[in-house]
Amino acid sequence: MKYMALLCALIAIIACGCGEKQNQNEPITASDFQLDTVVTLSIYGQGDKSLLNDAFGEIGRYDKLLSRTNPGSDTYRLEQNAGEGFVAVSSDTIFLLKESEKYSRLSGGLFDVTIGPLVSLWNIHDGTGHYPTEEELDSAMALVNYEDVLIDGDNAMLKRKGMAADFGAIAKGYIADRVKEFLIGKGVKSGIINLGGNVVLIGGKPDGGDFHIGLQDPDAATGEYMGIVGISDKSIVTSGPYERFFMYEGKRYHHIIDPKTGFPSDNGLIQVTVISDDSVTGDALSTTLFLMGLEDGMKLAGDTPGVSAIFVTSDKKVYLSSGFDTTFNITNPEYSLAP
Repeated sequence: MKYMALLCALIAIIACGCGEKQNQNEPITASDFQLDTVVTLSIYGQGDKSLLNDAFGEIGRYDKLLSRTNPGSDTYRLEQNAGEGFVAVSSDTIFLLKESEKYSRLSGGLFDVTIGPLVSLWNIHDGTGHYPTEEELDSAMALVNYEDVLIDGDNAMLKRKGMAADFGAIAKGYIADRVKEFLIGKGVKSGIINLGGNVVLIGGKPDGGDFHIGLQDPDAATGEYMGIVGISDKSIVTSGPYERFFMYEGKRYHHIIDPKTGFPSDNGLIQVTVISDDSVTGDALSTTLFLMGLEDGMKLAGDTPGVSAIFVTSDKKVYLSSGFDTTFNITNPEYSLAP
């Protein structure tokens, strides 16, 4: 799936071994390239690796449903029929459109599922991108407005021709939740679902302890951590500007685009991590909080039940949302916890 606005930073699983048929304290693990990233699934206490193959099949099914580039997908058909009429779509797509509207309203329009024209314009991937002209920006921004998404039962419509939905800020979280639901339905009681940065945990470790998740250091190579979170049976999602970007005239331009300006967000934040019960919340909220900035983002995180958030600013200060109730330790001395 070509999520051009992929918003999730790499989160490394620290306490995860590999193996096929091992004791219950060691997982069966498999990886595959899906959703335009490396997906890794690990389950404990199960002897049949075919279960992981079935889970990858579920991911592929949702990929085909939600990808902008798949001619048969709901997202593709919405874009092709924009301004012309309603399109019958799946209940999954209706749910994501409604969830997206919720976060649009919470953020005053900073989270916007109709960001597609701006995502296409900047076209940021693999270190390349397009620096748009003012005229190009004006044309694309005129097509971005979440209030122009219409829903009627099982049908949806983008109100104006040229509009495009992009689920890059929420779909991976939704898919991760569905994979967790699938595996639990197959009897899995302990496992790790890592959709290229959207990490969802099934239960805790077999010995009863928490999983330990390393948070990517925003200023270091992939796989180097700035801190470690200890959690069980939750989702953890990180948004940051360092995973997808390109350089233009000596300046870095990243993929987290502010629909109010048409440019990548530039508000002093370099990372936001959200810990929540479900990953669709964590995915959408991590983007929302990043775009809102430290002050407004901290307030929304603190006001959202069941959510703990970690904000990192460009001066390497770390802020925890009010009511933060998760074990978190900074491991890189270059970072410090703000008072």
